[in-house]
Amino acid sequence: MKNILICLFSLSIFFISSCSQDPNKITIKGSIANPVSDELVFNFPDTSYEARVDANGNFKITLNQDSAQYVTLLHGERTRMFIKPGDNIEVYFDTKEFDETMTYKNSPESSFLAYKLISAEERDFYGKSLYLADKVSYELELENYKTNLMQRLDRFENGYFKSTEEKSINASVERYLKRKESFSDRTEEELLYLWETSKLSKEYNFYGLLSTLNRAEFDENLIEYEKKMNSALEPLKKLNNYEKEQGKITKIVASWRERKDDYDNMPKDGDMSIDFSYPNISSEMISLSSFRGRLVYIDVWATWCGPCIAEIPSLERLQKDYENKDIVFLSVSVDTDKEAWEKMLTEDQLGGVQLWADGWSQITKSYAIFGIPRFMLVDKSGELIAVDAPRPSSNEIRSMIDERI
Repeated sequence: MKNILICLFSLSIFFISSCSQDPNKITIKGSIANPVSDELVFNFPDTSYEARVDANGNFKITLNQDSAQYVTLLHGERTRMFIKPGDNIEVYFDTKEFDETMTYKNSPESSFLAYKLISAEERDFYGKSLYLADKVSYELELENYKTNLMQRLDRFENGYFKSTEEKSINASVERYLKRKESFSDRTEEELLYLWETSKLSKEYNFYGLLSTLNRAEFDENLIEYEKKMNSALEPLKKLNNYEKEQGKITKIVASWRERKDDYDNMPKDGDMSIDFSYPNISSEMISLSSFRGRLVYIDVWATWCGPCIAEIPSLERLQKDYENKDIVFLSVSVDTDKEAWEKMLTEDQLGGVQLWADGWSQITKSYAIFGIPRFMLVDKSGELIAVDAPRPSSNEIRSMIDERI
């Protein structure tokens, strides 16, 4: 009788324990080598969550999700994961070699996504083979790439993940093939030139050099770049498009000189902001200066910009958390397609003050904005607190706002 009672007691404990476990609970933990901040962000389609990264690079977060879905992990760089209710995932990576070191435990789908990314990078379908390999060899390598991924994908049971990845792989292969086909009418000399210029563009990372070199050093690099570009063009001298390509090089160099001017002349943190004025969806002109007396958090974005869209859930949550506070959330779209902008504002019911800049205009030149999203924070007197402010997905922006609100 005693043994029976013990067994019944044990079974009841097991039953209570089993029932108390949340089937939708997801735990993600791990460690980061060379962390760049004290937070790790997980962006979902409609919201985002932050995990605190301690001094040793360790983190842990518990979520509650009732469906399997893709998630974007952000910490310096970004990558995609796939999570399911009940997952207990471990993540490890080094920020100095982000994609190359991304490792998962207990998440075979996320491991597949990491492998797919590295596999494409190693084959470099937009690299040397795109320009110099013959069409048959290029297509054969693509077919091997696709077959390898599809075979790995067959091991998964989740129908949503499999079908989504099948579509993604087929679409990427189709893009590579179309790009290769676009070079079909090019001569060997032209293809070699395109390959050389592609290498030079990577060698001279002028976007990075804008902030790291003074004007004289920057111009020196531009002169070297122009000489190498013209040298690569030399074999095309007898072709009809030689002068056209030479003109392109001249325009590229001129555009970088102009960008360097914009960068050196843009206001710095602590300077007065440069005013701008754009229409809202009702065609009413609204200027930055009209919000004097309030903090202004500016988001320069576009509907076609993936990283911009990824920040919207965090921005919306930030707006909600600071509702009725002395701060304005001002979003300026550089879309040229006004209808696309209006449609997204209406369908997604985006909050804050929404303005349309109609392309790369005054605001992008005044603040040397060459890539988006760009966030800026302006104080109540119109001075720039940060001309390149932290993104909404970062806890750092909340600290900056709290100090001044």
